[in-house]
Amino acid sequence: MRIAMLHWGFPPIIGGVETHLMMLGPGLVDRGCTVNLLTGSVNGRETLVWGGMTVTRTPLMDLNALGSLERIQELAGDIRDELTAFIRLSQPDIIHAHNMHYFSPVHARVLAMVSRRENVPLVLTAHNVWNDELWDEMLQLRTAWDAVIAVSHFIKREMVRSGYPAHRVKTIHHGIELERFAPVGEAERKRILARYPALRGRRVVFHPARMSLAKGSDVVVKAFARIRERLPEAYLVLAGTRETVDWGSYQNREIRLVNTLIRELGLENDVLIKFFPWDEIADVYRVADLAVYPSIFEEPFGLAMLEAMASGTPIVVTRSGGMPEVIEDGFSGFVVPPRDHRALAERSLFILENPDEAARLAANGLRRVRERFASAIMVENTLDFYRRTVAQEENGVAWPTGDTAHA
Repeated sequence: MRIAMLHWGFPPIIGGVETHLMMLGPGLVDRGCTVNLLTGSVNGRETLVWGGMTVTRTPLMDLNALGSLERIQELAGDIRDELTAFIRLSQPDIIHAHNMHYFSPVHARVLAMVSRRENVPLVLTAHNVWNDELWDEMLQLRTAWDAVIAVSHFIKREMVRSGYPAHRVKTIHHGIELERFAPVGEAERKRILARYPALRGRRVVFHPARMSLAKGSDVVVKAFARIRERLPEAYLVLAGTRETVDWGSYQNREIRLVNTLIRELGLENDVLIKFFPWDEIADVYRVADLAVYPSIFEEPFGLAMLEAMASGTPIVVTRSGGMPEVIEDGFSGFVVPPRDHRALAERSLFILENPDEAARLAANGLRRVRERFASAIMVENTLDFYRRTVAQEENGVAWPTGDTAHA
């Protein structure tokens, strides 16, 4: 099968969708598919091959560079030509867009037009939902998608509630490359710590998300202040301070707010703020004693949960969005209320002070991710979804009514 994918970013731009694409694209190639990805630029226009997937970068898919919706509208003709050329060159059996149900009505309308003109089924993966004026405008295109993948049951419910046809929306959970995050022995841990001397001899709490208020970075810092009162050897690692899609240019402001909070609480010597490239992030999980992911908004899924579990690292998350679908409170991790830094600190301290319980949670999480959230499961379910969508368009077969509960 030939697949044309589109998304706003790809590594070195890092985020949940970008990480997902790095697994899905090569996974489909391994199953005999031809995959072409059109994405935003890093150093201007370029084409490269990554994991067998052809990646074409263009400034016309770079949200950070395109700026306002008014500017995007001015470029509508260029965007139409860009997307048309990409689809015709790819000659796909199916077009798969990621998060193009928001951000830019121009891109979405053009893509819908091209798919109809070229008679190619159009699939959307909804990694997020929003609630604002732009979202309301984009809902006018909700019937343009032949089929929709929701990354959690939460996202599916929200899409249907917003007017997306329920029979076209199917849940396929994210997966993770288990071997890339597999736990390591003590000797390897020591080698990793040699590269990060600041972490040696410390009880490491890792927040594997971009520094933003939505991801609960300020909540983490407040909780860590309480943790450190009882465990002076505790050390906080905050990740993701650059190389992210920053639609709206708010991230620098929020990073400054978090840094100010760190200074006000006197934590400067106990916090490491560092961007970790794709090939380093797994090692940080491996030497962390605990991962925390306390999003304050309705987190669509939270790929970091799978990364932590696959690394054998216990995790605490918030009861938001799709995260309780993955973490079973008290079994494979802990789930706390959003914005509650005291509850986050309490559960974190329980893990840090009770090694037997920490090991139990880690073992249960590792078993759960291996059984239900391997990338191979996700890829196979996505490929099956493509086949059903193409068959539906070609033959009018009945759309499946069931959901993929663990893919």
